Parts: sequence; structure tokens; C-alpha cells
Amino acid sequence: MVYWCHNFHIFVLFVGDFTVSMASKRSAKTLSGVPKRKKAVMCLTEKIRVLDKLRSGLSYSAVGREFNVNESTIRYIQKKEQEIRQSVREAAPESAKVTSIVRDAAMEKMEKQLTLWIHEMTTNERSVVDSVVVRLKAKEIYGHVTQGQENVKPFSASAGWLARFKRRYHMKNVKLAGKAGSADREAAEEFTKYLLSIIHEKGYMEEQVFNADETGLFYKNVGKRTYVMRMASKAPGFKSFQDHATLLLCANAKGDFKCKPLMVHRAQNPRALRGKNLNRMPVHWRWNKKAWMASGIFWDWFHNCFIPEAERYLHSKNLAFRVLLILDDAPVHCHEELENAHPDVEVLFMPPNTASLIQPLSQGIIKAFKAHYTRELYSKAFEALDANEEATMMDYWRSVTIRNVIDYIGTSWDSIKQATINNCWGNVWPDCVKNFEGFEGVTKNIKNTVENIMHIAQQISGEGFDDMKEGDVEEILAEMAVEPTNKDLDEMAKHGIGVSDDEDTDESQPTTPRIVPLTAAKIAEWNSALEKIFNDMEECDPMLERSLTFKRLTSNAFVPYAETLKDLKRKAKQTRLKQFFKPVWEGKLLTPPSCESQTPEVELPDLAHHLH
Repeated sequence: MVYWCHNFHIFVLFVGDFTVSMASKRSAKTLSGVPKRKKAVMCLTEKIRVLDKLRSGLSYSAVGREFNVNESTIRYIQKKEQEIRQSVREAAPESAKVTSIVRDAAMEKMEKQLTLWIHEMTTNERSVVDSVVVRLKAKEIYGHVTQGQENVKPFSASAGWLARFKRRYHMKNVKLAGKAGSADREAAEEFTKYLLSIIHEKGYMEEQVFNADETGLFYKNVGKRTYVMRMASKAPGFKSFQDHATLLLCANAKGDFKCKPLMVHRAQNPRALRGKNLNRMPVHWRWNKKAWMASGIFWDWFHNCFIPEAERYLHSKNLAFRVLLILDDAPVHCHEELENAHPDVEVLFMPPNTASLIQPLSQGIIKAFKAHYTRELYSKAFEALDANEEATMMDYWRSVTIRNVIDYIGTSWDSIKQATINNCWGNVWPDCVKNFEGFEGVTKNIKNTVENIMHIAQQISGEGFDDMKEGDVEEILAEMAVEPTNKDLDEMAKHGIGVSDDEDTDESQPTTPRIVPLTAAKIAEWNSALEKIFNDMEECDPMLERSLTFKRLTSNAFVPYAETLKDLKRKAKQTRLKQFFKPVWEGKLLTPPSCESQTPEVELPDLAHHLH
């Protein structure tokens, strides 16, 4: 017999003398007043933390309580340890932070290399990286990474896969050409507000705020239409003719200080530099086989070039050595390591796809430098041909050595005016600009240099020079990067980005050891260890006064780390920049992943109590 109760929404079923009450899940929740436990979905990064906790000796139940999941979930994660660790090793950090399942290793490798390829290609303003191109490139890279493997899963690079890929790697859109095309204006505006709040809160002056960025330089490029370049292109191994280097440029907001450029060349010790004092050159000389910037080179530049130069400059101005350095989000910029790399240097990273809108060096400084360099190259060519009537442009082009190139770079960088640099900060920090002429003023100066280049070129005999147009010069200035091959991508993925620091670093150059980042979690771990030691001493030492003395002295010594932890926790509680730049796909705001890592809440030692 079945009765229906309107008040409680309960079915009561009588079967003989046995009564079974059944309530809907909603009714049970209402009656009990206890909310249903939300299902926890852990990303791969959190699962690695679980596995590390288990390896440290914690029990399944203890780890489950810490991560607020059932013990059975912890046991299942340990069962899949090998697959999880393999998947994280193959994946890029961005993917591991949002992916909860173990994915195919070939797919992880392909996506990691694809992100590196996209980053390299979007540094070239003439590169078109739309959805169709990305899907075709993904299939090509997948075929490369699975070459020779058996039982390879088919991969079609569908639109659905592309949508998920862009979510995993926080790519707002991949549909337009170059940096400016994919620029995120909303993120740029939010970053500008955040930057200005930091400058106002901490009282940074325009002398103390710097921006650094890399650019490619084809230092013998005199224009593709010229006879010289057309003849060179017919020669075997043309890429070696069109010599390429990477330059790292850095300047402050006031515009009165420019760091010595860092030049990354493919040769360790070129013949033209043998016997030369590298420390007295107008560039910092570094090298690797691809002439790429690498994280080890950037780390070395930060400690051994940037900090000493900035410190000398600020002391000469009778200003405190307090520096704010603004960088883009390139992987080589050692994000985590730079957060606490130096107590007097604060580093801010611009969000993805915003450099073309707000990065000062991208607002005209780099282009002005390349215009000055090209004018210097043409001027020296004209002088050489004027001095020797029998010489040709090809003769001069072949005679240019890396030593000449370094001199041209030094002269060109020195030619950038303070007003030009200061005006290029107008988009990100308008108040620091003195006598703002607008970017039209910067553009006008560059245009004058371009006209000067054209005038010099017309005086040089040879096909392609006497009829050189403004567009030909603009093409030279826009030449920034070359597309990496699949082999290059393999090497970049293997070593993070760039090439192997161990393989290519010159032992004669200064090196700075890499450090493990000082994080809130690490300090909290030390804090917990101290608390355990204090408790053990109080229990085991029969002389209570001795243990309390040790506790007081140790707590006093730990105060700097306790203050650092409080500062890191304060920063973590502030609105994170990443929350401003939530990825958008097809006009819909995506929900941020629930497994975003957070700074753990840690109970600090009661230092005041220990001192009594």
C-alpha cells in the first residue's frame, strides 16, 4: 500500500510489517539542512601536489583532508601516478593547470610545440596566424611528433579541438595578423590601471621604471628588391647570408638612460672579434647556435647587466636603487624566478597580446632604432663606394663584419633621443611624459630617417637602389623573425624555449646560478617545521626555560621570512592580474578553472608570545 503525504513529499511503502521511507534528494537536503558536498575536480598540477605529499610520508586520510577529497580519490590518484607525471612532463604549465585528465603524450607534445610556434610567429608583424593556419600547423606538428610510432591515434585538428586548445592555453583569439591584430585592448586597459596603482602606491619615479624587450635584427638586410639580396638569395645556404641576431633593448620611462644592448649571436667567438675586449664593446655579447634569446641568457642579463647598470645610473642621480621592470609574457623571461630575484627590483609582466598597445619599446623605440641602424648601414656603404670607385655594393656587403655591425648597433642606439623614448610611454603612463608630442612626433622622426635612407640609397649605383621606395624601407624595418622548423620546435620544447644553455653558453662569460623561487608555500613549509620543532622541544626538554629561550631566539631570527610571507599573502589576496584577463571564446566569457593555485592560509608563529 502506498500513501502520499503532501506536506513532506514522501512516499511511504508498506510491505507487510516492514516500512521503507524514500525521499527525493531535494527533500533530504531540505530536511537535513546539510548542503550536498560539491564534487572536487582536480587539475594535473594539483594531482602532482597530492603525489608529492604522499611521497613525503603523509597518510591517505591526511592528504585527503588537506585537499578536501575522499581517501578513495587519493588512492586512485596514486594508482595513476606514472601516467599523471608523464602527462605533466609532456604538457606545458598552462595546460597542466586547467586539465584534470591524463592526456595522450603525443597530443601534449604537439600542443606544447604549437604554442611555441604561435608565440614565435606572432612576434613577426607580417605573419598571419588565423584559425585555419593553426589547425594546419597542428596536424603538421602532430605528424612530426608521432613519426615512426605504432598505433598512432588519428588527429583531425577539428574546430572543437581548437576551442579546447585555446581554453587550455588562455588564448583569447587566434585570427588576425601579428601582434597588433591579436591585441587585447581590455586587458591592456586593466594592466595600465594596475601599473599606475603600483607606481602611485610605492612612489616610483620615472627614472626608476624600466621596460625591456627583444627584437630580431637581420643586420645585412639592404632590401629584397636590390641586386645584392637577389644575388645572395641564389647562393647555397641563403639563410647564412642574411645574418640574424637577437637584441635585448632596455630603457627607463624618463628616457635619459638606455641600458647597453644585449646581442645574442650564433657564433661564440667570430673571427672579427678575436683579440677584442668584449667588455669594452657597445653591446653585451652572448651567443647560442640559433641566435635566439634563452632563459639562461635572460637570467644572466638581469643579474650581470641590468642590475649593475641601473644601480650605477640611479646612484649618479642620487636616487634610491628601487626599480620597477616591465616585461612582456615571453616564456624566456623567467616569470616565477624573477618575482623574488632581487629585493630592490619589482617585475611586472604584461598580459598576453598587449605589447603592441602598451609596451613602450613597441610604440616606436624599436622601429626608430632599426631606422637609425639601416641609415648607418647605407651611409657606410655610400662612404665606402665613394672612396673606391671600382668597388661595388656587393663588395661592400661582403666586407661587413660582425665588428662593423656592433659599431652600427651602438651608434644607432645612442641616436635614439630622450624625447622619443619618453613619448613612447604615453599609452601606459601618460603622466610621466614631458612635452608630449603624441605618437605623431615619433612617427615623424622615423619618417624623416626613412626619407634619409631613401636619399642615400638613390646615390648608390645598382639595381634596386636608385628607385628605392618608402615601402621597401618599411619592409626592412618590419623584418623581425623567421619561422622555426619542426626540429627547432623540438629543441625549444625540450629546453623550455630557445636552445640548451648547457650546450651553448660560453664558459668565459659570467654565469649566474638559477634559484628555486621563494614562494609563500615554501616559507609556510619552513614555518610549520619550526612549529613542530618548538612543540617537540617543549615536550622532550626537561628544562622548560632552555626550550623557551631557543624558541624566542629562533622566532626573532625568522621575523624577516614571516614578514615576507605576510607580504606574499597580501599580494595573493589582491585581485590577480589574470582575473582581469579572462579568456574569451566566441564572445562568451569562460569560467575560470576551479583548480587555480592559491596561496595556502598559514598560521604564523605568535612572535609576540614567544618574546615574553
